Amino acid sequence: MLDLYSRAGIKNIELGSSHEHIKDVHSLLSQYRGMNFIVHNYFPPARDPFIMNIAAQDKIIRDRSLEVCRAAIDLCSYLGVSIYSFHPGFRVHGTLDGSFDLYGSVVPYEKAFEVLAESIESILSYAREHRVAVAIENLEHRNDAYMMTGPREFEELLDVFPELHVLLDLGHLKIASRRLGFTVDDFISCVREHVVGIHLHENDGVSDLHLEPLKSDMLKCLPQLSCPNIILECRNSSLGNIVRNLRALERYCDGCMLSDVSI
Repeated sequence: MLDLYSRAGIKNIELGSSHEHIKDVHSLLSQYRGMNFIVHNYFPPARDPFIMNIAAQDKIIRDRSLEVCRAAIDLCSYLGVSIYSFHPGFRVHGTLDGSFDLYGSVVPYEKAFEVLAESIESILSYAREHRVAVAIENLEHRNDAYMMTGPREFEELLDVFPELHVLLDLGHLKIASRRLGFTVDDFISCVREHVVGIHLHENDGVSDLHLEPLKSDMLKCLPQLSCPNIILECRNSSLGNIVRNLRALERYCDGCMLSDVSI
């Protein structure tokens, strides 16, 4: 994928999707010093695949999830990458299955938030040592296990951790605002000063489809934000369509640093 992007003239890449484990990812990525990377969530992929959950009550799952975060921060430090972003976790004892569906009961919010806060403190502490900024992503509230989907949650979390940044996913925000009944503007007002990255993709307001965003009504949010990293996160697109979307977004944003589809 990196070879394809390089030949297409794409230099800004978010490393984030769940490829298989790569034995020596540091050496692989060091071959692409001409590219600008940021690192997201489950990257580098764990040797034994699982769904991360930094809010898990199960200490084994939580520790495995934090190990992924530390490995990502190590990679950022090695490559000179300034930002690592991660998902907030889920209100379940262990973790969700591969479809992210909820089976069984959810953990009370206060208990899940307490564990989430402990994990974030651990991530922030490790990131400080390595001089890497970290950001938490807002999710779409697919079910009641999902955390950090609305403005009140972010207001509380950012009050506890003022140095924590936000990866604002506009596709997730579109879904969560409709499901939970808050406005997009209220959410943006809550997180605006903390946003260091934006995931940009489109959906039908119900499912997280990751469609191309050029006709999305969420584009209107971009002028409200000052953000150096705008990441095109559409799926199942041809390389030609990826390039077309990037060039259109460059014209729309006029000077923002643009990354391409998460890989």
